[in-house]
Amino acid sequence: MKANNTAKPRRGLGRQPAWLLGLFSICLSVLGHAATSGVVGFYQVQIPQGNSLWVPGLVGLTLYEGAAATVSADVDGKALVTFSSPGWTGGEFTKHYAEPQSGTGSGLAIDILSNTTDTLKLNSTPAAAGLANGMVFIVRKHATLAGLLPDGGGFQPFADTISVFNTSGQQTNYFYSTVGSNWINTIGQDSGGVVIRPGQGIVIQVSTVRTVTLGKGEICHVKTTPTKVSVNPGVPNLLGPIIPLGGNTTLGSLGMVGSLQAFNDSVLTVSQGSLTLTGTYLSTGSAFINGQGQNSNNVALPSGSGVVVNVNAAKNITLSPVTVSP
Repeated sequence: MKANNTAKPRRGLGRQPAWLLGLFSICLSVLGHAATSGVVGFYQVQIPQGNSLWVPGLVGLTLYEGAAATVSADVDGKALVTFSSPGWTGGEFTKHYAEPQSGTGSGLAIDILSNTTDTLKLNSTPAAAGLANGMVFIVRKHATLAGLLPDGGGFQPFADTISVFNTSGQQTNYFYSTVGSNWINTIGQDSGGVVIRPGQGIVIQVSTVRTVTLGKGEICHVKTTPTKVSVNPGVPNLLGPIIPLGGNTTLGSLGMVGSLQAFNDSVLTVSQGSLTLTGTYLSTGSAFINGQGQNSNNVALPSGSGVVVNVNAAKNITLSPVTVSP
């Protein structure tokens, strides 16, 4: 892999409108062996007064991409994925994930627990994520609050909040602090390293209509590879495709309908600003339907927004990727 220490300007996303406001090369490669960065930049979104549900539309730089020489299980069952001379240093990946590009786990962001100079230890068993010899993996750094919004992004310090839900459904609120120029939690602890997983929705609360800028830090790359998100029963799973703002999207374009248990798992849409319920939809396996059994694939969603997914059992949900054209 050649070094790519300064990302170069790229053209936009097909025939999309001019929504990547100020699109330009502001990202630097974090590691010397960075892979191609692709389309990079930042975008702005107008946040309505109150509470609204959004999905950050950018990811970190592809730090490595290559085929695994071997996949095996460690003594604790966790996957050990070994590569041939990848050029890492031991202990380099401290807040990163590996994303398989094929198999049943294709697009799943699997946390890297540790690494040697040629091996990743992943937070999954090989069987659970469908990992196998020869499978191509991409390594990226996780999106964090500081990586997405290093300067606060236009949030009113100590007032506007970002709420992140963990896998148990616990909600934590974060503020931007001008004292330390960092993100903090409600007891003042530095929280810039809080992870927002690919496709994970967040709740933004603002006291007045506000323009927020996402992507001026290291999390400023457009993701074109498939994405899977792990969801759990009994908790609010907030998610949506990793697509920077454009025109409105639809339920059908989310790409998740085939991942849901037909006539059981549901998708809830909410209003931006109040988070009141606006619709409940079931999957038939190939389409979404409303309570009257009518096809609802064309129900519009504000681009960049998320939905709430309720499932009866833990599973992985597939999300649509972005298509980038010259």
